[in-house]
Amino acid sequence: MSSPEPQPGQRVVIRYSDNGSPTDAVGSVAGTSADAVTVTTKRGPVTIARDAILLVHELPPAPTRPGALHQIVSAEDLQRIAASTWLPADSAWLNAENLRREELDDDATPLQAGWLLRANGGVTHRANSALPLADPGLPPETALDLVTAWYAERDAKPAFLIHSSAGTTDLAPACAAIAGHFRGAGLVPSTPSLVLTAATREVAAGAGRPSEAAPSGLEIVEHDEPHDLHFAAWGRPRGSAEHDAYRTLLLSPESRTFFSAVARRPDGSSSLVGVVRLAGSHKWAVISDLVVAPELRRRGAGRALVRAAAAGAAVRGVRSALVQVDAANEASLGLMASLGFTEHHRYWYAVAG
Repeated sequence: MSSPEPQPGQRVVIRYSDNGSPTDAVGSVAGTSADAVTVTTKRGPVTIARDAILLVHELPPAPTRPGALHQIVSAEDLQRIAASTWLPADSAWLNAENLRREELDDDATPLQAGWLLRANGGVTHRANSALPLADPGLPPETALDLVTAWYAERDAKPAFLIHSSAGTTDLAPACAAIAGHFRGAGLVPSTPSLVLTAATREVAAGAGRPSEAAPSGLEIVEHDEPHDLHFAAWGRPRGSAEHDAYRTLLLSPESRTFFSAVARRPDGSSSLVGVVRLAGSHKWAVISDLVVAPELRRRGAGRALVRAAAAGAAVRGVRSALVQVDAANEASLGLMASLGFTEHHRYWYAVAG
């Protein structure tokens, strides 16, 4: 079988031998085991023996509406992509099929569908909330009880990340199905955050590679791993209570790069001005964890870092990017809008009141 290895949640085309004839299965990888890969296609689930696989090719999420490439995917797909780049070690998929497999003591890879449950010791809302992406195949009351029990086992209260559909503020179907039960469970909604998308080449704004995004007086430096100065800038310095859990999230995607904006002085000394993370998943770039030293803001460092991340994605052949911004953060929204980002959908947290 050729690379890449199919991963649950990926949209792929798999060419395989069916009784000696080459056949294609196009869809999302629902599960994998040592012997087979299951793909959810338009005609239903298809389970393919690994020794029959001839070729695997990853595809971007399927289009769901007209528009530019970064606008046509569903909110569910973008939420899945974002979640895959900010995934704690403790996570689980809630759906009826996985519950059935647990009862049968089936050791197959869990089906990545339904609701994604995440816990990370309270570090960041995203990593400590349930994300409804599809119908879990359970009554809402039952599913909510199971979520509550899952978090109780971790000495935590249940929380949800609920989102709108693309291009609207109306809740997506899987979220609308459970939202009516939140009040009875003591859960209240937060203020909204926005998922913004753009074309990487537009955001890069002429920068053919990350270093070309640097304005005068700054240098863009690329790193495979975050450094202690980065963690201090993010407010989670080495030795702090949240450092290890935050580091786990930053390093959770296989494809990630960190960019620093560094000021070089005539005497040879240097200082960190800002940092951003670029993560790749499902043929998308997720730009996150942008921070600039407070005393050096509004001088172009933030813009340079986002452009550098977009350029880094573009040179890897990634055409679309997303960022997540609090709706009340006018400065960040203004920056992203000026770089070409537009609103794709919104999300909220439902947390214990």
